[in-house]
Amino acid sequence: MDTATVIAFRIDHKTMTLKQLLQRLRVDASSAAMSRCKDDLTTECWAETLGLAADTAELQSVVTRFRRENGLFTAAQAAEWLESRGMALNDLVDLLRPQVLREALARHVVSADEIRRHFLEFAHEYDRAEISTIVMGEYGAAQELLFRLEEGSDFHALAREYSSDAATAKSGGYVGPISRTDLEPEIAAAVFNATEGTVLGPFERRRDYSLILVEGLYPAELNEAVGASIREKLFQYELEAYRRTLDIHEDLWSIGEG
Repeated sequence: MDTATVIAFRIDHKTMTLKQLLQRLRVDASSAAMSRCKDDLTTECWAETLGLAADTAELQSVVTRFRRENGLFTAAQAAEWLESRGMALNDLVDLLRPQVLREALARHVVSADEIRRHFLEFAHEYDRAEISTIVMGEYGAAQELLFRLEEGSDFHALAREYSSDAATAKSGGYVGPISRTDLEPEIAAAVFNATEGTVLGPFERRRDYSLILVEGLYPAELNEAVGASIREKLFQYELEAYRRTLDIHEDLWSIGEG
């Protein structure tokens, strides 16, 4: 079977061959996921419809970043890496091109006004808090630690000594920045309505009891990172809506039938 000619996916007139799919598997399994393949082909269709092309400088930047992330610092290293995966440089460029097209499309179809409106409507989703935690297996033990904290004991020292949460105990219970959706509603309400330096709890969760130190509170701000996150979310909605207008064939599943 010639994998270069066998079609795995078709979206309108855009295709992905079985060879290209196998190359994706060899580079990064996540890039060969059905949803990712469909997204990439849809992106190419939409960009072509709107007359958008991948900017050469941006495409070169993506390729350079890919090489750096994979330790391909010399031409010889890159050539050996590509050969081991049955690829040429053009194959890698084709695989990475949808990333550049996606960014161009997102800038084109999602306006700054849409981003601002979404932020104003859902600002609470972008609030952040910085917390530390102590997790205990019994309510009484957690309550006893709370009394000690009220008497002036150091939260982080107690976390290192007593917390059963292996992921945070060694760092003094430090969890780091979190959003409201990272916490259960009751705990999120308590954390985001507290003041910095407050110890909350004990909160029961899955037969454990946690104390939470609110290290810092950071109300939502429409900065560059938040704006990029909103643009990506809104663009994904638009991409899915556009994909529903296309003719999609998953030819991969019919290979070998008959």
